[in-house]
Formats: sequence, C-alpha cells, structure tokens
Amino acid sequence: MSTQIKTACPLDCYDACAFLATVDDGRVVKLEGNPEHPITRGTICGRGRRLADRLYAADRLLKPRKRTPMGWEDISWSQALDEITAEIRRTLSEDGHHGLMHCYDWGSGTVLKNLNQRFFYALGGGTETVGSLCWDAGLKAQNYDFGQARSHAPEDLLNSSVIVLWGRNAPVTNMHIMPFIRAALDAGARLVVINPLPTDVDRRAHLRITPRPGTDGALAFAVLKLCIEHRWLDTEFLATRSTGWTELATVLAKTSVAELLRECEVGLEQAEQLADWYGRGGPVATLLGIGLQRYAGGGQAVRCIDALAAATGQVGKPGGGVQYANREMGQYFDQDILSRRHGADVREFSRGRLAEALETAEPPISTMVVTRTNPLTQVPNTKRLERALAKVRCKVVIDQFMTRTAEFADYVLPCTNVLEEEDIAFTTMWHSFAGYVHPVVPARGEAKPDWQIFRELALRMGVGEVYDGWPELWLRQAFQPLEDAGENFNEFREKGFVQTPTSDVCFGDGDFPTPSGRFEFYSTRAEADGHPSTATYVAPARKRGEYPLTLISSHPRKSENSQHADFPLLPKMPTIVLHRDAARARNIEAGDIVRVFNERGSMEAIAALFEDGNRDAVLLESGWWSSTQTINDLTPNTLADLGDQSAQYDCECEVHLVTTTNEDE
Repeated sequence: MSTQIKTACPLDCYDACAFLATVDDGRVVKLEGNPEHPITRGTICGRGRRLADRLYAADRLLKPRKRTPMGWEDISWSQALDEITAEIRRTLSEDGHHGLMHCYDWGSGTVLKNLNQRFFYALGGGTETVGSLCWDAGLKAQNYDFGQARSHAPEDLLNSSVIVLWGRNAPVTNMHIMPFIRAALDAGARLVVINPLPTDVDRRAHLRITPRPGTDGALAFAVLKLCIEHRWLDTEFLATRSTGWTELATVLAKTSVAELLRECEVGLEQAEQLADWYGRGGPVATLLGIGLQRYAGGGQAVRCIDALAAATGQVGKPGGGVQYANREMGQYFDQDILSRRHGADVREFSRGRLAEALETAEPPISTMVVTRTNPLTQVPNTKRLERALAKVRCKVVIDQFMTRTAEFADYVLPCTNVLEEEDIAFTTMWHSFAGYVHPVVPARGEAKPDWQIFRELALRMGVGEVYDGWPELWLRQAFQPLEDAGENFNEFREKGFVQTPTSDVCFGDGDFPTPSGRFEFYSTRAEADGHPSTATYVAPARKRGEYPLTLISSHPRKSENSQHADFPLLPKMPTIVLHRDAARARNIEAGDIVRVFNERGSMEAIAALFEDGNRDAVLLESGWWSSTQTINDLTPNTLADLGDQSAQYDCECEVHLVTTTNEDE
C-alpha cells in the first residue's frame, strides 16, 4: 500500500519547492510537486525530481571510506570517527584551533545544517570559509542602496507594465516565476530581456538587449542619462525618499551617453526605448540575475541599476522594485541559536580565494572537514586549489557521492539524502514561503545526517553536550521568531509550508533600513568601507588581447551546480556555446570538437552555436567535471569590487578547432 508524504526541496535556488513523495513498500516510487503550495503549484524542476534518483543511485556512498596505499577501503564508523578524532586532537595540539578548518557552502540549504558549526565553535573556534562564489557583491550593493536586498511578492508582477529580466534566464534558474510573468504579459505588460547570451524567454521579449559581458553598469548609466535629458525622473521620490542624488548626478555628468553605449555595445535606439519605459512607461519590475555581478565591477553594476530604477520612481510601488534577493525572510528563522558561535575565535578564508589562503595560512591548515560543497569543481582556478589542498595533512569530506573533492580526501563519510532527513528548507532569493522537510524513508546503508556525525565527533572530543537535543527541538528553537509572529509550528509541520510575514511591496511604506532612512544614491557606509560613495561604472577586467572571448560559466540547466556526476552520466566533454560569427572566424561548425583555453588551463568541448547575442560571449555551464578536468580550471580567482565575491565571469579565453564534424564521419 502506498502513502504520500509532504516534504520540501533543500537545493540552493530561487524556488524552494514543495514536494509530495509517494512511498510504496518502504521505497520512494514518485516525487512530484505539492499542488497546494501557492508558488510552486504542483510542479518541480528536473533538479528536484532527481533527488529521488540520487537516493537510490548505484554509486551512492553507504559506508565510510578511507584512503590507503592500496586505494579506497570501506571501514566502520567507529574506526573512521576514532581516527578523525585523533587527527583533530593532533591538530589542536600542534597548530591550535585555527589549524582545524570547516570548508562549507550552501549545496544543501536547510536549517539544521547550521548545527555543523557547533562542533568547531565548541572547540574554541577554527578556520571557516566565508564570502560567496555566487551573489555577495549584489547583496552588498543593495545593502548600501536600500539597506537590505528585498523582493516583491511574486503575484505583484501582475501590477507591472514592464518586466525587465536583467541577466536572469528565468525559465532555467527560476522556473516558478514564469507563470506570474506569463500572466502579466497576457494582461498587457511588456518584457525586456538584457543578457549577452540567448535565454529561453527571448521569443516573448518586446525588447532584447545583448550588452558586452560585464558592462551592465554602463548600460544602466546610459539609460539613466537619457532619462535625465528627457526629464523623465520622479522628482518627488528624489526630494522626499532618497538622499545623494546631487552627488550621483555629478558622477553621471563626467561621461556621455555615446561613450557609455560604445562601452556596452548597445545601440542608441534600444537605449532610448528602455529609457522611455523606465521614465514614463512604468511601473517597471527589474528582476536581476546573479551573473551580472560576477565581474570586477559587479557590485557597482547592481548599484547603477538600482539608481536607474530609483531615480525614475520604480522603487516602493506596486509592480516595481529592483528584485535581486529576499533577505527580509531570513529574520524569521533563528539560525544563530543552532550554530552557537558566541565568542568562538574564528579565522575566515574567502571562498573565492581559498587556494591563496591555504598557501599562506599561519598556522597552516592540518585538518579540513568539507560539508555541503565540492570546491574542486566550484572554486575558481582549480589547479591552484588542488596544489594547496595537497599540503593539508588530513582531509575529511561528508557527502553522498565520491565528488571530485572527495577523490582528494583521506576519509569520506556518507551523509543522508534530504528524503531521509527532518528539517526546514527555505530560500532568501525570491518568495516568502518555507517548507517542512519530513523524513520520507529510513536512511540507506550506514548514512547519517550531518548533525549526528558531528555529535559523535563531539562526544569523542569531550564536548558532546553541545548536541544535547533532537531535530524537532532544534527546529522549534529556530522557528521561534515565526511563532512570535503568530505562526504555529505544529500547523506548519502538518501543512508542509508556511508563509513568512514579509512585505508584498518592499519599501512601500517609505522606510529604508539605511542610516538616513531613505534610498541612498550616496552611501556613507560604502564610503566608510573604502568604496565609492555613489554608484560608479567599473569596466570588466579584460584586455581583449591574446584571449578575445569572454567565458561565462553559468548555472547548469539540468543540475544544481556540480550535483550531477552520478545520474544521468556526464558526457565525456561539455558543450561550449559561441556566437555563429565567432565560430565562422575560427572555421568552427556546430558539433565540432574544440579546445577552449587561456593561461590557466584548457579543455575540449563540443561546439554549439547561437545567433542572437554578444559576439564575444561564450558559455560553458558550471559544474562539469571529470577525473582530470573541470571548467574552473579556466576561471580566475579574482574578486569583485563589493562584498567577498568571486569575479569568475571576468574570464578571457580563446577557442580553437580540434576535430570537425566531417572528419569524425
């Protein structure tokens, strides 16, 4: 007899889907969307559906493994934990707690994963990874401008006259926003798509703009200057709800529209049309993607776009907003009570520059524990990171599969799949709903949830009391802010989802959590942090010399980052997508095998071509890896201008033909 159990997706994405898992004879036989969820409405993406495939994958890890001179060997949990404990004790004795490192990210974004840090903090601290490979520059930019990155309720798009998808391939990365966009278009809204590469929604666009990669700030400034020339500004907003407009206008006066448009390679007619819609065609909803801030000037690009929308009156009104993230939601889950950092002495290493940090660390990292991440496929400049990791005496990876990072480890410990766990999942990227993660089936083999692995290590280290409790207790503690706001934990658990009381129209009350209480074109906090006080265009860090193309390593279509080595099997080589003109100049046709390379590395790929996009842009989806190669062999480990954010899209490359399709035949 089959049963249906409500649960939720833990993947780090915009949508945070609600699931229905059908279980028959103790096995998950179907994973589908919960039709009662107001946002995901019964549909889930292929990434989420594949969580059931990963649960039963033939190559899933179900026992602890140890590297030996003869290769990998399955060992008992007792042996693994005893030996890892001995390594930790040695590290604390010889190097102090800073010699012990926790390398983690957000490959699984559930609440109880914050319990992982308790172990390290209970030992006095340690070294941990901070910053972002993903979105920190944009968050910092909107902190300066708005006080916090926030998004409108999805259904508010029905109030929009214009929707601008700026660097956001929504059908691929945010599929559940599409019904709201389609409804708005059916009601008469116009769609603008700004992206150097083709997107899945281009055919619905009323205006398609393909700027040179990394020049979004120049485009925003050009459009804003046109609005100034035509006097299409919201003077009331500038006078009563913002500060610093005069200072920004001074910056804008230093360059011309023509210069800015030459920089971003956009025609005047397109810029005029966009200016007209921002200036007098609103309300305009600007939906930002995260790729546009992965450049040397990525944070400033977001500030430039924020300024355009604010000056034309698109902020704080229904149908408007510059929607990059929804950080307002995070306040309703107390994750600090789970991590218990308190006064721990923590040394921080930037995720984007992990190799350099490991190379120069004093004291050195002697023991590293890796959770929820696969840095040897995700961190830029992989070969340098490989060399740095080789110097770490003991490396422990907690994962479900032998990832590329696990292949470099000394111990690999099997953790549970989300369908075997109890937790809470939510996103701070878009909507305001959280989902309850019910355990659907018992854990397979000897897999354990993260918190249990760390509790057993804590017991061996004499600090086991920090894990006194059980999942429901910890989840109730984290849920307390929502309980205080009037929600009921038991009802949440039964229903499977809950909405947090965030704003449907952010900043609609005119209250901005900035020092001035207004939108800040001039930010004293940015100035105090050593950055320009106003939005400023920063050109991409590329010279267009020996490597004239720009490599964009976007989020993959079929996977969450690199979580796809197991099923379906990866192709022998990835696909590189380039403009037909760039291909023709290199005698490349679709289906040819090519070599993409720069001074850091090279790899072979299968060529695919596009027509409508920037001629200098090429695409390799991130996450692909083999036993010897990863796309991040090519990417730089430079940082963006704001926050602690990698600038891996500032990546010059060249592409040469290796084997033609005809030669293969």
